[in-house]
Amino acid sequence: MQETTFNKAIQADGLRHFSDTTAWLNALYTEASLKKFDQNELYHIISNEISFEKLSQKINYTFKDKKNLIKTLMQSTFCYEMKETTLQSNERLEFLGDSLINFIVGKNLFHKYLSNDEGDLSKLRGALVNEEKLAELARTIDLGNFVFLGKGEMRTGGAEKDSILADTFEALFAGIYFDSNNHIETLEIVFKTIVELFEAKNKVDFYSINQLEVFDTKSKLQELTMAAHGAFPTYKGVELPNNGGYKVEVWLGDKMLAEMTGPSKKKIEKLLAKKIIDEKLY
Repeated sequence: MQETTFNKAIQADGLRHFSDTTAWLNALYTEASLKKFDQNELYHIISNEISFEKLSQKINYTFKDKKNLIKTLMQSTFCYEMKETTLQSNERLEFLGDSLINFIVGKNLFHKYLSNDEGDLSKLRGALVNEEKLAELARTIDLGNFVFLGKGEMRTGGAEKDSILADTFEALFAGIYFDSNNHIETLEIVFKTIVELFEAKNKVDFYSINQLEVFDTKSKLQELTMAAHGAFPTYKGVELPNNGGYKVEVWLGDKMLAEMTGPSKKKIEKLLAKKIIDEKLY
């Protein structure tokens, strides 16, 4: 491995110690020159220099093989930074994790809402298993502090982007599934732990049918404007400078109905639709 300043300033035991991935990456990108890591050595460095204890405590699960955890946290931009290695991003794990979370949420809804039909349950599951909601669960366990990001993605606040948080959350569940020897009950316990943290923090019932009120608002607004004016609303969003989030406007023809700013474009659109419906601005 090429020597860099990143490999100096070590502790008495010969290793550096960081409380999370973000702190490690800041040191890596601030102090290191062009890096050429051997892949096995990189895993060894990460495993021994970064503490994942805070994350383990949040989810109430400790990985038997820490490499399984690290793989779930490898975002594609970090793998590009380490292109001298053959690191794989967590994208394949995301695919499996999405299915596993859908199963867990679907099972819980099946037992909670005994009188609701398949259509209602599908809509509610869609309101609970989507980028925005999974990102909220990820923030509950401070997952963004443990994602491995490329330099550019770090500079643009990648650790707070809904898309990255949701994808990593899905990958995390696939990682737990493999690490626990395909034990779905372990996944259900971890998900229950995170949901309870989410509910305590936000003072809401995660599985509440009221989640549909915001999730379905864009479709509802379309129905209302089409019935009243024969036209669909359009959403115009721009990204604000300096990681300032997004500004979104809702237009019906040449009339602006409402506008709002916030960190998540998709969430703003839903909140705007609800506002327009509630205040009959259409």
